[in-house]
Amino acid sequence: MSEETIPLTGGIDVGNGYVKGVIRNNENGVFDEIDLPSAVTSTSRQNPKVPLADTTAAEVLSDDAAAAGDDFYNRLDCTMSTPLVAASDRRIFGRAALNVRGSKFTEFEVLGKHSKVDQELAKVLVLGVFAAKALRDHVRATGALPDRELRVKVRAGLALPISEFVARRNAYAAEFMGIGSTEPLVHLVTIKNFSTPVSVRLEFVDVQVMAEGASAQFAITDKKELLAQALLDDLRTRQADAFADVTAADLVAVQNTVGVDIGEGTVNFPVFTDGRFNPEAAFTLEQGHGTALMNAMERMSESDKALQFTSRKQLADFLQAPPSVLQKARHERAAGFVADEATYLVDAIVSAFGDVLSQAGATTEVVYVYGGGAGPVREMLHPRLLQAAGDIPVLYLDSSYSRHLNREGMYIAARHVEMASTVRAVAEPDS
Repeated sequence: MSEETIPLTGGIDVGNGYVKGVIRNNENGVFDEIDLPSAVTSTSRQNPKVPLADTTAAEVLSDDAAAAGDDFYNRLDCTMSTPLVAASDRRIFGRAALNVRGSKFTEFEVLGKHSKVDQELAKVLVLGVFAAKALRDHVRATGALPDRELRVKVRAGLALPISEFVARRNAYAAEFMGIGSTEPLVHLVTIKNFSTPVSVRLEFVDVQVMAEGASAQFAITDKKELLAQALLDDLRTRQADAFADVTAADLVAVQNTVGVDIGEGTVNFPVFTDGRFNPEAAFTLEQGHGTALMNAMERMSESDKALQFTSRKQLADFLQAPPSVLQKARHERAAGFVADEATYLVDAIVSAFGDVLSQAGATTEVVYVYGGGAGPVREMLHPRLLQAAGDIPVLYLDSSYSRHLNREGMYIAARHVEMASTVRAVAEPDS
């Protein structure tokens, strides 16, 4: 691996509930897929956890560890020195953050009016995963921790809710790149999982900001007929005679679509007209599945003392995992509380969907439903969207892949700019 810089290109979907990402090392072609709760636990203590021995780095950072459910992104422990982060506290990431004692547990606000752009957590999560990727790749290549500071040049695709994208996309990109300053903006992340701290110096050379949901539409288009046929097959399991004359090729060719991207804090409705994102018709509903989780937690605390959760992430993880025999009754009661609250979310989604569909006009050819929050409300939501859409197909993507579409669309955008830059460099060599 080069001693100079590690070149990374990544699409990072920082959702209110989870960070979904894909990052490629452009030097060796190695991809990492990232999936961790959007949460960190901060502490001012020097050693909140016993550091791991340096000799364990190759094992801890290995693909085998990740495959066994112990990936490094979900146990990252670091400090940061950057204009984007106010305090230099130790921060523990992901699933480890849900179970470690600290001074402060931070997740995104889903009930307040604070913009994701203004919440420091978004920047912390982006910087952390790129630093962790750089360290993983170094150890993959050398078998040991570095004896020097790692220098990294980053190309990133990021996303914002549609309402924030329209107003603040340029400013958000500039925060990472330091546009307007005389020197490149440097973000220093010091990883402290091991006995020897590792410094990672990040410099963002390009940041593409997309609208949430719109980035997923790019990924759907990129997957072409393979995904299109799977969606048609799924639709016909629910409506046996639905759109019998529509082929996968027809679906790939559509230019006028409405998306329903259900997240934890927002539901975005991206609209594409003649193949282009239409921000005037698009809309963001300022609530999501996390709203139902938070409201359910309040009701549990009042009426069921056996169901006490410290965060909505804890509740979500509890519901996603298959319950043991001893947990089954509690699991069913918790799911019931959430389902009751989810009915109000479904009402709000259907109402907003009707407004967006009216704004998009009669040219709409297909509706896509996806996102991390789409799976839990499918049985309630899908029939009502079908009814509201009339004779427009409503294709509800399976949660096993739909929650990753935004990250893939963002990676495609970042990679596209990178490839264009390479072509220009070849076409315009130094004189």
